[in-house]
Amino acid sequence: MASSNSVRRSQSIKQCEVCETNAKIKVKCIDCDKFMCETCTRAHSKYKDAENHRLVDIKDITADDEVKNDQRKFKAVRCSRHIDQMCYMFCSSCSKLVCPTCIESDHQTHQLKTIESGCTDWINKLSDFHVEVSNETSLYLRKLDTLEKVDNLQYDEIIRQIEQDKKEAMEKVEQKFNAEKDNLGRQKKLISSLFTSRKDRISKQQDNIDQEKKHLNDIAASKDTAKFVEKAEEFESNHLKEVKDSNHSNRYNSKILQYTPGIVFGMEPNTTTNEIGVTFQQAFNIDLDIKDLKIDKSKTIWTSSIDSINQADAKKGVENLNITKRTPSSADIGEIKQIGVINIHCIVFLSSTGVYKLSKTDELIMKRVYLAKYNSRSLHISKENQLYIGMSFDDVKNSTDKAIIEVFSLEGKKLPAKTIFNTENQFLINGSVTCCATFNDENEFFTRKENSNRGTICYIDYNDDFNCGRIIKLNLNRDIQWEYRGNGIMNHEENSFNPCAMVVTGQDNIVVADLKQSSLHIIQPNGLLLALVDLTLVGLQGPDLLTIDGDGHLWIKTLTDKENGKLSELTYSGF
Repeated sequence: MASSNSVRRSQSIKQCEVCETNAKIKVKCIDCDKFMCETCTRAHSKYKDAENHRLVDIKDITADDEVKNDQRKFKAVRCSRHIDQMCYMFCSSCSKLVCPTCIESDHQTHQLKTIESGCTDWINKLSDFHVEVSNETSLYLRKLDTLEKVDNLQYDEIIRQIEQDKKEAMEKVEQKFNAEKDNLGRQKKLISSLFTSRKDRISKQQDNIDQEKKHLNDIAASKDTAKFVEKAEEFESNHLKEVKDSNHSNRYNSKILQYTPGIVFGMEPNTTTNEIGVTFQQAFNIDLDIKDLKIDKSKTIWTSSIDSINQADAKKGVENLNITKRTPSSADIGEIKQIGVINIHCIVFLSSTGVYKLSKTDELIMKRVYLAKYNSRSLHISKENQLYIGMSFDDVKNSTDKAIIEVFSLEGKKLPAKTIFNTENQFLINGSVTCCATFNDENEFFTRKENSNRGTICYIDYNDDFNCGRIIKLNLNRDIQWEYRGNGIMNHEENSFNPCAMVVTGQDNIVVADLKQSSLHIIQPNGLLLALVDLTLVGLQGPDLLTIDGDGHLWIKTLTDKENGKLSELTYSGF
């Protein structure tokens, strides 16, 4: 039996809280927190999820029930537009509290929920968003720690180089060496302070978010609906989104140490602080599986598939790469592998049977080099238009003293003097030459003749079974000048160096894509690591193809959740 307090309370409500007439109140919806007449009770099923609401006869409601219900609910508030009505519903489509007149005029087709349900959903949404931002912030801090460790490793390596030069130099340059080391230390402190500042900023943002989240939870616990809705929107737009956006920039920027070995008396200091920058420009979805990628001076994009050569355009504002022409291969050509650009009129491509030339104007395909007896893997065209063909061996032990890189003229003539052999199983230990590159040597970046890179070559020695490899550079005498097996902090036994693509910049620095680490290793011509660029900090994941266009822009094909990946254009500086 209802208490007298409950009876008095129900009698004090003179109007149905839905139709707002003087009709006799019949029931109360516990979930909507509304008293309704018999007519409105029958229409109550029109509300979303109303079939699950709890309807209680007015005579069965106790005062104690009312108090408990009031304590656990977000309360209705007076409508700011229609001051004579109360807002009993929450519009999920607009994220607004609405009264019956609001619903009738502007929200009939929108998704309506009870105030309790809407505010609870928002609490859950903001909690999930808070977890996501916190996780991304932690990941970003770990990446900065890794990059700082790499910088420290570079510092140690440069010190080792300086000490080696010091032993070979005359006593009169002792003072210069000490000054150089001090200079390096000052620059190292500067770079360390930048990492510290960056990490402190991220940590402070996280602390602010945690405080704001606690404040929001306190408001939610008080069930102050109007204040909660206001603060929840502010928390989402001004705090969580701000931090998330700051963690994902379209630009990667870092200061790194650079050193040119060979200090001699009278030279200016050789240790400098260099600024590395990579800026994301645009990206395009790829509608077909591509094996290789090149861009000619007219900015035409060339790609190879297993059975075709494709021309494409990348238009600003367009989501997908636009294939303008597809040239299929015949059965006797075999499976197409890598491609190389000669000029804007023609390209050459490597297949399982040989090297072919494709004319852009008449789509005529002509064979240049017959390679059916070889297991060819990679193709590179030097600035002198010589063809470097990298080979692959199923059993690397049987590759001793065999040719691992064959060199041909553009007309198909073999150049035996330039052939590279796997002497004593040193030049190829993993099994496949998956990429070759020669150097530009146009900018006279090195001042001494013996440091010239003209005529030298580098290549990737790759193991397909374990997805790992190394970079080899050969000098003019075809001896190994140096090898690079990845960075000790980023790459180790459980996470081996995975060099899947390589290009040489105008300054003769080697850019290597590491698929597993989603990073670029920038290697100087002397074999020292110049910088590591974490591509995830500009939103890219899993790079497996690289090329540089005529404007000096870097194009990267990355593996994404899209079936065939994504092609992105980046500009860079400092290397």
